[in-house]
Amino acid sequence: MRAVLSPWWAQRTTRERGLILTMLGLLALLMLWLVLVRPLVTAREAARADAVAAAERLAQAQALTAAIAARPAPSAVPVIDVLSRRLAEAGLQPARLEAQGNGQAVVEIAAISGRLLIGWAAGLEQRDGLVIERLQASRNPDQSVRVELLVRSAA
Repeated sequence: MRAVLSPWWAQRTTRERGLILTMLGLLALLMLWLVLVRPLVTAREAARADAVAAAERLAQAQALTAAIAARPAPSAVPVIDVLSRRLAEAGLQPARLEAQGNGQAVVEIAAISGRLLIGWAAGLEQRDGLVIERLQASRNPDQSVRVELLVRSAA
């Protein structure tokens, strides 16, 4: 190959040789950019995006850990007693309140505001460490709801 290129190169003028060398240098820079620099830049951007996503997941996990740690310890008081006390505090009269065994109880309320129900149920979970296993609600004609809850202790 050198035997073919050497006479061809010798026939070129100094200006042509300079232009050819400049072109080959630019081609080498282009190849370097396409083969090395561009993939590295793309990989760095992907790594940054992954780092941001990982930081967000870490923050969510830390928030969940803090929420779990902040939950109250399960009470030694029977679930039905806690429910009776919380119903009385909220001024609610249950249509049915009965223990189900294994730290569970069923409470049925004939008429309650939807907003009051959500706040009251959230309070059971946040303050008392109870878990609402099942919630069945139906609308009454007066825009209140009839609700039946199956509540258990968190332990």
